[in-house]
Amino acid sequence: MKLLTSVFTLNGRVLPAGTWFTVAVCAFVIGLEIAGRYAASDLHDGAAALALVGCGLAVAVRHRREPLPWVARLATFGRRAAASASWLRYEHGIDLRGVPPLPRRTPPVVFMLVAVLLTWGGCAAGAWAAFPAGWRVIGTHSSYTLYLALLLVLWGTLLTVACVGLFVPIAVLDKWLRRWLGDTDRRGAELAAVVGYAVLVALVAWEVPPAPVLFLCLVVATGAWAAYVPRGRDGAALLWRGSADKPVCAVPLRRVLAAVIGLTALLAFAVLLTACGGRLFAPPRADDTMPFTALLGTVAAWFLPGLLCVVLVKLNGARRGDPARRTPPTLHIAGSNAVDVRAAARIARRWGWAVCAAPHAREPNHVGVEVVVEERSEATEFNPVWPLKVSLADLQLRAVKERLDRRDEIKVRRQLFRGLQKLFKRASVFKGPAGGGFWLAPHWWFVEGVGREDADSASEEAPPMVGPAYSRVLPRRARQHAHAVLRATQVDMIFIEDGVTFRNLERALRVLTELYDVHGGTRRAEEMHFRGVPKVRAMIHEYEPGNPFRSDLYPEPKFDDLSRVRVLHIFRDRGASEELTDQPFDFSWTPAPAPVGSAGW
Repeated sequence: MKLLTSVFTLNGRVLPAGTWFTVAVCAFVIGLEIAGRYAASDLHDGAAALALVGCGLAVAVRHRREPLPWVARLATFGRRAAASASWLRYEHGIDLRGVPPLPRRTPPVVFMLVAVLLTWGGCAAGAWAAFPAGWRVIGTHSSYTLYLALLLVLWGTLLTVACVGLFVPIAVLDKWLRRWLGDTDRRGAELAAVVGYAVLVALVAWEVPPAPVLFLCLVVATGAWAAYVPRGRDGAALLWRGSADKPVCAVPLRRVLAAVIGLTALLAFAVLLTACGGRLFAPPRADDTMPFTALLGTVAAWFLPGLLCVVLVKLNGARRGDPARRTPPTLHIAGSNAVDVRAAARIARRWGWAVCAAPHAREPNHVGVEVVVEERSEATEFNPVWPLKVSLADLQLRAVKERLDRRDEIKVRRQLFRGLQKLFKRASVFKGPAGGGFWLAPHWWFVEGVGREDADSASEEAPPMVGPAYSRVLPRRARQHAHAVLRATQVDMIFIEDGVTFRNLERALRVLTELYDVHGGTRRAEEMHFRGVPKVRAMIHEYEPGNPFRSDLYPEPKFDDLSRVRVLHIFRDRGASEELTDQPFDFSWTPAPAPVGSAGW
């Protein structure tokens, strides 16, 4: 007996580690393949898929405790396959300069994805045309395990679309409720909105086939392509290159946004066509073998219109709030003579201004005038009282028009600095313990608010937004004025170190506005223009490939190596200069002329 039992202690030497577990896994897969031949619908496939997931978890746990050789070989094969596809990876960065211009070219992987998604959609349509009752017959007559894995991926994608489609519109609704109701309890309204929206979508999905949604996906993809094709001049672009020895190319952000929307629409079309292609125009068939997949696909499809509405609202808000646009100023006209007021309004509209006439109230951003007789006019006074008293003849003068333009610019500039002061006060609460600074860029539409960068952060991702968004604090025309000033002085972003007060920051920004006023937007800012600003050290650095920012005294903000950005750094003055200066000349032995009137003259 001892001789017989001693054989079991030698099994580990004869058989590799985990052999019995591997045999059990193989037996399970073979049994799953046999059972799949007798499954009647995807409801049975769901139970088999749960068993397959459980088997995968068991393999993961066992491999974690005791490595399995075949799992290790599969992992090695996967890593090699990923390494062989390294040509699909791209280095990327942001280009806010645009000068000198780089070649415009879209990465080839974008067109490859378009071809793959169109091929996927064509194969899905062909499978439903060949098997109207359900394409699961392909899996049951080939590899049932592979079919279950693909089915799990499809179901996971559909559930993700349904969850995102449910909670994104509710999140937007919650933001609106917070704006209307303040900090009051909104949980009841949110619960009612979630349940009501989910029930509404379920009822629509039960009654209406999903063909209109798939047609909508094609329309969105076509519209994105139409927005991608035109060649425009954008202020910002995405830089990319395949490797270090490849040239750097640029893709305007408008094209990037259009490509992302178009690829998402094509992906939604392919996924929905794969899931519910058998019931696009009619209710489910009696012999349908994939009822759960079709129902899940239909529900996910009818969540997409809500998502599309949210995207359209966001895009419209971004377009309207784009600081690169120019909104005309508004002239508020008052006066006792209605005929003169209407005549003054016609003159202002010829200028390109918007007009708001009494009895409408004058808002803070309106430039106010009062139409009076010529004897009461103050159009040429040095320090008049606003609203300015003008006559119809004064409005025909170019000097009066320039005075009103300057008054509007002063108002907008005051709003800009007041808004920046609020942002700075709110953002200063988020200072890190190891130091760092803030990124300020109110003139870019894709930058939502003040960004934070901590010195002890090892992450190279985009800095998180701190404080309120620009759109909530800065008026639209104030951001447009910031765009005009910063683009004219060629400052793409501003980095503000911790410890710099808003008063000192305001002094530095006043240098930019004065430079803009004096030179009419034709001269860019340089470091020498900030030499008179006390308690701060201003440095301007142009980030570009191969030219990172280096300093021994001041913190080094992180930036992608491929980016091209001209950054104004505002540091606390450390009382030292990094510039190399010549030794002072000794004037003690230099002969000097005798003073006038001295003896000997």
